[in-house]
Amino acid sequence: MPLVRVIRNGQITIPKKLRATLGIEEGDLLEVKLSQGGMTIKPKTAVDKELSKGRFFRMVEEIRESVKDADPREVDAALAEAVRAAGKATSKKMKPRRS
Repeated sequence: MPLVRVIRNGQITIPKKLRATLGIEEGDLLEVKLSQGGMTIKPKTAVDKELSKGRFFRMVEEIRESVKDADPREVDAALAEAVRAAGKATSKKMKPRRS
């Protein structure tokens, strides 16, 4: 297990091999939690709720139009797929703005 040094303002450098393994890139969000005897650091993804909500309701309307005379089970399946698709479409890594 590699050792890291805490520098100014509490910053640490995550070793390159660990960043590559976890897919961590500059600007990514990380969640830091206290755990038994230390802390855990996990990559996290932010979701824009308003964007997600808008896309979801547009998809619901499209589904309603496309399945007007369909079996209710088909409608339920189509809505479940829309929920999955909306989650995937809006899930993104939030990058800080560079000046």
